[in-house]
Amino acid sequence: MKKLSVLLALTLLSAACSDSGKEAENAPLSENQAEKQTVESGETIVVKPEYDVKYEETTYSYAAGALPAQCDKGSDIICAIEQMAKCTIDPKQEECLAAKLPKFVFMPDEESLQRPSEMSFRVTKIKPVSADMIEVYTESSCNGVWFGLCKGNIIYVLSNKSGKWVVKDVYARE
Repeated sequence: MKKLSVLLALTLLSAACSDSGKEAENAPLSENQAEKQTVESGETIVVKPEYDVKYEETTYSYAAGALPAQCDKGSDIICAIEQMAKCTIDPKQEECLAAKLPKFVFMPDEESLQRPSEMSFRVTKIKPVSADMIEVYTESSCNGVWFGLCKGNIIYVLSNKSGKWVVKDVYARE
């Protein structure tokens, strides 16, 4: 009889644990859990990255000869795009590293390229692509041609590498 009581107690304990497991399965996932679930199940779950920028309010402008040494915008996203703008204007700057920018930024100047000496942008939208990639939509202007990637609706694709946003690609949208 004692063995039967122990067996019944273990059965009840097991049933109680399995119910709480089902509740845990239905509970909302944190961002880290969602990323983990993506890896384990193979499904694609887009986790919205945290943004550190109030982008609707400011136009950022840059000019050759007056480029800021350090980014003081308080946003890794804006600083990544600022670095792209500064390196587009002058790719010979010390902080212009090929590992942090698209390769075309470092192409030698040709007459048809017309590298800009002035650029400005205003962020209009930030769209998450994955937990470590976003698209930043901008209204941009410049005084050059530069592959058509500095005038109009320009989209910067940023990826998060080691906790910092870097520009992975740039394209124009009509």
